[in-house]
Amino acid sequence: METAEIYTFKIDAFTPETIPMARLAEYMVCLATLLGEKERVHFRDVKEGCVQLCSVVEREAAPKVAENIGKAVSGETAENTDANKRINEMLRMDNASAQLMRGETNILLFPGIKAPRPQRLGPFTQSIERDGVLLRIGGVDKSAHAIIADGDGNTWSFETSRELARRLAPHLFGNPIRLFGKCRCYRDEEGQWQYDAFKADDFDSLNDVSLAEAVTTIRTMTAGTWEENAHETLLAMRSDEKSEAG
Repeated sequence: METAEIYTFKIDAFTPETIPMARLAEYMVCLATLLGEKERVHFRDVKEGCVQLCSVVEREAAPKVAENIGKAVSGETAENTDANKRINEMLRMDNASAQLMRGETNILLFPGIKAPRPQRLGPFTQSIERDGVLLRIGGVDKSAHAIIADGDGNTWSFETSRELARRLAPHLFGNPIRLFGKCRCYRDEEGQWQYDAFKADDFDSLNDVSLAEAVTTIRTMTAGTWEENAHETLLAMRSDEKSEAG
């Protein structure tokens, strides 16, 4: 393989004697996914000093491997991008950083622990809406809880007043409803927004109309009616009259 290319992945926080074997294997799996062309990329050795994983890329696969690395950085393909993110996550947990070299050229940095982390923001209170089928309503104190399930298999638990719980009760296991209320949200240290403490103060009952049925209804409208009353028509198709206080 004299014409093959050599890629070296260097981790600065370990030596071959100190890195756990299982962790080394995790890095190798992610690196193999990042480079791609798994039938044409071969492990060669681990060099002394800091951990240096050396891989040999067959000449025919070299252009494709370079393309895969570019896609990992740009986010163009999920598999390569996920491998890149996972390597950085592991490095951060290991208090390490790394670099990938092609021959003597540094082509990709993995900042790991050196990367700035998002600051936690919040918590904030914001308005929220959730659609779903009412699965449960009840409570043992002055408040009650309504649990709904959306079309994606997620369940949402809202605190409600007893008065709202009474109004919701007839909709148990019925057509979908839309709960209106507030929740507490914050951005965590990973940059992800988290939501909790849902409190509902009102709801709409929704017609169980499929997308196909909605499109069929739209197509039967005259051009003039559609242009003049589009917003009102869509609302009427999806929502019943707002529930009155019981």
